[in-house]
Amino acid sequence: MGSVTHSFSLDTETRVQLERLLSSHQFRTSKRCHALLRHLTERALAGDIAGLKERSLGVEVFGRPADYDSNQDPVVRATAAEIRKRLAQYYQEPEHSGELRITLVSGSYVPEFHQAEILTPPPVAPPIPVARRRRWPMLAAVLAVTAGAILLTLWFSLRPVRTPLEQFWAPVLQAKGDVLICMGQPVVYNLRSIRDQDRIQAPDVNSAKTGAPAPKAIPLKDLVILRDRYVTLNDAISLVKLTTFLDRHGKSFHVRGDAFTSSADLSERPALLIGAFDNQWTRRLAGQLRFTFAQDPSHEVSFVQDRQQPDRRDWKVAGAWPSWDIDTDYAIVSRVFDVNTDHPVVIAAGITHFGTVGAGDFLTDPQHFSELVPLLPANWRGRNLQVVLKVPVVHGAAGHPRVAAVHVW
Repeated sequence: MGSVTHSFSLDTETRVQLERLLSSHQFRTSKRCHALLRHLTERALAGDIAGLKERSLGVEVFGRPADYDSNQDPVVRATAAEIRKRLAQYYQEPEHSGELRITLVSGSYVPEFHQAEILTPPPVAPPIPVARRRRWPMLAAVLAVTAGAILLTLWFSLRPVRTPLEQFWAPVLQAKGDVLICMGQPVVYNLRSIRDQDRIQAPDVNSAKTGAPAPKAIPLKDLVILRDRYVTLNDAISLVKLTTFLDRHGKSFHVRGDAFTSSADLSERPALLIGAFDNQWTRRLAGQLRFTFAQDPSHEVSFVQDRQQPDRRDWKVAGAWPSWDIDTDYAIVSRVFDVNTDHPVVIAAGITHFGTVGAGDFLTDPQHFSELVPLLPANWRGRNLQVVLKVPVVHGAAGHPRVAAVHVW
């Protein structure tokens, strides 16, 4: 971290620069950024930086209670990330290039102050003799035409083809940093004793037809609940498809289970959520959108709910558990931008694991995705969108996903 020199002139210049920043169009529309940047700068200028910690800032700046959970309410982290983005936007404008710089390094709440760099003009080349000077214009013209032809050829031969699918992923692929992939983790029950695990075999699915005796009931005391160790096979298949797509486009990523993911993690980088009912973060985020997942336990029905038509039940799966003997599943594909950080979040989730595979196919296959394009408005590329998919299930495998509904805002 850079040092801060406490002199009257620097303090005065810094406060002038702070007011200039806070009155700019980047900051005057955000009360949170305005309040936090002023607080951090004044504390740093006063030399009081020991208390610039997330919890204390949440209490002092945003009025949170002293015992609030910063993981569930990451207001400080989200606002600091937004400040970093707005500072970068401000100093990218040419008219601010000579101003004192106030920066907030990632991972720290202590601002740094830097004088603008003074650029030394390049040395003046000695005059070119008249005889040589006459040859330079022609030579320069030839070189320019040749270089232009080469660059034009390279551009046409090497430029990437921006398919609609790549345009959908562009906010994720172009974002700084890696992508956080959050996997749903179903609750799994297992026997406490390894000996019992070896002794009790899984029942034959045909036992009811052959008349074989049903397995004995297992006492609850002999079971242990495992909430954070496993993912379903088809969710893993969807993960492979999506990570292969990201890797092919040069985008790094890391994978976490939903039990090990916090709201702060999701607010600091672009994210991809896989799975619906077994992924708490899909349920939380999709629960705020038009298309979401819902259940009717009394009738053993799970369905995609349209908040604009709450009584609609077209997109449902009934009696799927435990055999998964269904012929159709439904999935939701979403791309939304976080209102605080502008980071994109992509969701690939089905009512069952078949739908999640179908969503993974739709988000990685240009041909599947191209079927959506005629249904989109012209300016869809930078907007939030949701797609409901109808996914046929053929012989226990997800088929070609078809678009059932679209919402863009």
